[in-house]
Amino acid sequence: PRPLAFVLGTRRGDPNCGDQKAFEPSSDWMPPFMRVNPILDWTYGDVWAFLRAFDLPYCALYDGGYTSLGSAPTTSRNPALLGDGGAYKPAHLLEDWSLERAGR
Repeated sequence: PRPLAFVLGTRRGDPNCGDQKAFEPSSDWMPPFMRVNPILDWTYGDVWAFLRAFDLPYCALYDGGYTSLGSAPTTSRNPALLGDGGAYKPAHLLEDWSLERAGR
């Protein structure tokens, strides 16, 4: 059987999100399916509150100062998380959520 829907983690601030809605049909060049975007309107803080409230696993790079992950050559630690002693704070401590992609 062919999948009818895919649940995604797309949020409004994500690159290439465009004007997606909570339920969005697949692109014309793809087989037909429905994109389901349940966290479309979540903020960076909402994501971290959810992960931490339910003690959910996540990539360990976020604990080392990364806030947005992409390919290895385009991803670096977020300078906004650099502490006074030279160590990077974990991603959930980012105070200015508009800087989420500052390491990319």
